[in-house]
Amino acid sequence: MTEVRNEQKPAQPLPWHADIWAQWSHQLHDDRLPHALLITGLPGLGKRTLARALAHRLLCEAPQGPHACGHCEACQMMAAGFHPDWHQLSPEAEGKALKIDQIREMTLQVQQSAQRGGHKLVLIWPAEAMNLYAANALLKTLEEPEPRTQFVLVSDQPSSLPATLRSRCQHWKVQPPPLSQGQDWLAHQLSEDQCPQQLLKAAGGRPLQALKMARPEQEQQRQLLYEALDRLTRDAEVTEVASQLKSLPLADCLDSLQNWLADSLRYTLFAEAGVQDVRQLPLYQQWHALMSVRQRIKLDLDCRQARLGLKQNPNPELFIENLLISLTKELGHE
Repeated sequence: MTEVRNEQKPAQPLPWHADIWAQWSHQLHDDRLPHALLITGLPGLGKRTLARALAHRLLCEAPQGPHACGHCEACQMMAAGFHPDWHQLSPEAEGKALKIDQIREMTLQVQQSAQRGGHKLVLIWPAEAMNLYAANALLKTLEEPEPRTQFVLVSDQPSSLPATLRSRCQHWKVQPPPLSQGQDWLAHQLSEDQCPQQLLKAAGGRPLQALKMARPEQEQQRQLLYEALDRLTRDAEVTEVASQLKSLPLADCLDSLQNWLADSLRYTLFAEAGVQDVRQLPLYQQWHALMSVRQRIKLDLDCRQARLGLKQNPNPELFIENLLISLTKELGHE
């Protein structure tokens, strides 16, 4: 056995995963765990953490009840980021498609015997990134699975997957935790001056999303986007604003804009009491005064359509500019 220098704990399910984990544990105990699982839910709920916890448990060579032991050689391999029977498939770059060649290469690997004599596990994330050819290739693999080969698909947008592929998987949806449970968990991750309760509300009750929002770089991005949209609302030049935002991750810009549009609708319907992210309240008040509900819904649809274009590796400045032009149309600045 190779020398172990730094022992790390195996991945564990998060507190709000307890019900799903208990059901998987019963299935494992009875040898009834389906060969393909589809884990879905909103971003920021730890779906990949749950998938990795299952991988650690299945590949562990001396499991302690429902959890991996953390001590065996297989656990040490997982902690080091390498295990010969653990395969992760993701796009080559964020926003890109997951291609058929990646599925074919994985299929050839799992057709071989497990190198450590136990399970083989494949994690595909985000599953909706598969193009049609990749999805069809995976479907054939799922229809004739290799023995002791576990597939775990993780998706924020399961409706984007072909129905035939979804039907081959047992579906597990991760729900946001109760507010008190989310607050307790987040309070152990952040300091009090980071306002964990406010962040959790701003994240729509999703603890890992709140944790992400607490990062300094995320706060800087939020503030930059907020100030840019405020200037645009006050009739600033679109090209100038787009130039200032071109360095921001496009997917994050879309996420923030859609979240703020939804929050502005809550403000219209329920006033300040209905707002999730009170930091943007002045912006919501501006949009409430300048745009109708129908106009904001139209903007959200424009954002959804723009998201489809992320896979095409768009020019960031032009992408942002087109998005802002849609906003100025609804603001009546044209």
